[in-house]
Amino acid sequence: MPTVRRFQPGDEAGVRAVMEASFAVDHMPGMTLKEIDVAVSRLPADPIGIVVAEADGSIVGYCAPRLDDLTVHPDWRRQGIGRQLAGAALELADERGLDELTLFVPPHLSGSQAFAAAIGLTYSSSLWLFRLPEDHPIARLETPAGHVLSTWTDDIDVAAFVAFATAAWEGHPSPLHLTTELAEHVAHLPEFDPGGILLVARAEAPAAPIAFTKVEMRADDAGHATGWIGQIGVLPEHRGLGLGRWLLHWGVAYLRERGAGVVELAVEAANERALGLYRRTGFEPAVEWPHWVLPVRRAIGTGA
Repeated sequence: MPTVRRFQPGDEAGVRAVMEASFAVDHMPGMTLKEIDVAVSRLPADPIGIVVAEADGSIVGYCAPRLDDLTVHPDWRRQGIGRQLAGAALELADERGLDELTLFVPPHLSGSQAFAAAIGLTYSSSLWLFRLPEDHPIARLETPAGHVLSTWTDDIDVAAFVAFATAAWEGHPSPLHLTTELAEHVAHLPEFDPGGILLVARAEAPAAPIAFTKVEMRADDAGHATGWIGQIGVLPEHRGLGLGRWLLHWGVAYLRERGAGVVELAVEAANERALGLYRRTGFEPAVEWPHWVLPVRRAIGTGA
């Protein structure tokens, strides 16, 4: 029987092998091999943590709550490993003070849906992948009057940025889960683009940002350059002034200037305000990712 333990540095190759093997047989809609690169690059600094299942010296499954992902290697499925991983992930979530364990349950995989129901997960909400067609025109807007712009620099106060970004994410349906350690880790990755993080501040207080966006270049499995808009956040007291729309237009223009064709982003179905903005801008829903949840305290209490 495989043993389940916490992720350790050096486990990246094993987790990647599980991801790649599953990618080949599960045909997850909207997922690309580049997504595997991105996910694996961030594993060592994951702020929630990861649990892995190990057998015969190899990793055969993992659960990363921050990624809503529980995956078992295709050769090791239907042996109870998923239940082991879910139990360990619930303990991890409990330690981190999370109210629930959230997992993506692919609608086209009947086995995944049966497993989710068997351990007590229930459908909660959906995350949507939106795409802006390559030929859809987007105007780059002028900098909002009375505001100044800046980007990530090597001497930035990372802890202060994390606190600001977290505050700007307030009210979002899903938590940001950003820590100083993760931000510093990502900033030192070879592919990190400091120009893809834009900060907006009032001209009278240029050192106090009120809104931000993070965008990056990726590629689809055919090697075509695509753009990814990761986050757009505005401090609550500065919302309703059009900054989110301006940042969205800026992000699309920035990515297209660097060769992106299609531009993509992910949005919670519950985030009606963002959904409206993206649709009005020309983004179209492409893939639905259903998320199922299990309350942590109830699960821990019943031994699920």
